[in-house]
Amino acid sequence: MDLRKLFLATTTILGSGLVLVNVAVAVLSWHFISQFTISSLTQEMRICGTILFLLASITMMILGLFIIIGGLYSYRWGPPEGIISIGVLAGTFYLLCLGIGSTLLEMSLGGLLLILSAVLLMLGSAAYTSSSLDFKLIGSITGVIGGIVLAIAVFNLQIFGQVFAGWDVAFTGPFMSMNIMEEIVMILAPVAVLANLILTARKQRSVSHVFFPIVTLIYGIGMFIGSLTLALSLWDKLWKSPWLPPLYGVPYWVFGATIFWSVSLIILAIGGIFLVTTSGLTFASIAKEASVTSEMSQTLPYGTIRHRLYKERST
Repeated sequence: MDLRKLFLATTTILGSGLVLVNVAVAVLSWHFISQFTISSLTQEMRICGTILFLLASITMMILGLFIIIGGLYSYRWGPPEGIISIGVLAGTFYLLCLGIGSTLLEMSLGGLLLILSAVLLMLGSAAYTSSSLDFKLIGSITGVIGGIVLAIAVFNLQIFGQVFAGWDVAFTGPFMSMNIMEEIVMILAPVAVLANLILTARKQRSVSHVFFPIVTLIYGIGMFIGSLTLALSLWDKLWKSPWLPPLYGVPYWVFGATIFWSVSLIILAIGGIFLVTTSGLTFASIAKEASVTSEMSQTLPYGTIRHRLYKERST
């Protein structure tokens, strides 16, 4: 199977799923905003907090588009470093909106940690884009610290449960994946970036390629389980809507937005399957390349090995 085509399909499905899911979340957030009345400072803070969740959903739609564009660019021309950097910054801005919004809705340690993690990840991303190896190293270490803080924040905070108060469904993490899996990825992803930087500097880039499929494998499993679980929870609420809240008596367009949300989550679950498949085939490709390199090193000079590997990759 052509990994490039599979990667393109994976990014297209994931990006589309994120866009569609957050369209539904944005519509429902707007519904909640319309229900508030400005009668006290508490109500004003809740309105501002929900508006920030609405802004976060719009940011995630943009991030989904960047994932689609990045996949197309990678398929045609190679790794899109500029698009990846913008996508990372969009993701950190998304977290910042969620953190500030959560704090306005309900002051808690988890919300403050979410804001802190977003700031650390922003600083780390900015430093990593520098051409200086020292700045890249500082940025990577800052990213690892930010990832740990973010994992702690997600563990202590039911983010979407604050906006969807009273829905009582199994909400996923901020990036639409199973909470525990997402927490692991939040720590492993910046560690993988740091390991890749160190190993690349030591001319061991082939070893560094192993870390990223591990991250995507874990995230793909978490996305499949988390999205499917949330979809089943929403279907349960839809089934009970004729006689029980939160969907009892709501406007028709709110009911339709919830159905749209649940169906979009299935697209994300399919994207999780594609992500797991891509990760598995990437592992197989890395193992095959390592085996060929080991076999050639016993019989051929180094220059011939490089030539044959280059020939195999080009075909």
